[in-house]
Amino acid sequence: MIEHLETKWTFGPDPVDPQASDIALEAGTSELTAQGMLSASWAMVEAFTGKTYRDTTAGQAILKVSAPMVWTWPRYPFPEELTFEAYAQGSWVEHPETYIPSAGLIELEPFTLYRIGHTTTTPGATVTPAVEQAVYNLTLYQLLQSPARREFKSQAAGDSSLTRETLMPVFYGSGAGAMLAGEMRL
Repeated sequence: MIEHLETKWTFGPDPVDPQASDIALEAGTSELTAQGMLSASWAMVEAFTGKTYRDTTAGQAILKVSAPMVWTWPRYPFPEELTFEAYAQGSWVEHPETYIPSAGLIELEPFTLYRIGHTTTTPGATVTPAVEQAVYNLTLYQLLQSPARREFKSQAAGDSSLTRETLMPVFYGSGAGAMLAGEMRL
């Protein structure tokens, strides 16, 4: 069981298509507003599919487990190499662990506070035409709906969790969910 998990990611730029100018023209809004919503849509699609379409330039996870376990690195595509450190006597020291890059699997020992990271850029997943169209539809749908759209009327202040369940209404309404069905990573 995971006792503690904290993650931090640094991403490269959003994929080049769809273009914010095309969306802005169709939505009747500024290109700056469309670009902001487009970036948000990429993050939502990544949360929905379990794939990262932007390059991940750096990543870090700090975690502690209470029993021996095999843990999966939370970003796909998985990095080729990871660094492992354990917290001991007030500082982080190198700690050898087994990592299988093709599956993103890491063997962890219990009661050790780990800092796992990568500093080399991991390329994003391939953006298929269906993903590109889903991002376009999702961005346009959100720009055309009022700020008090019914999907999020029950959202509490500070609630920023992006899960498939909370995203379903907007993915259903925009048609993006159906287009991403073949892209899901379970």
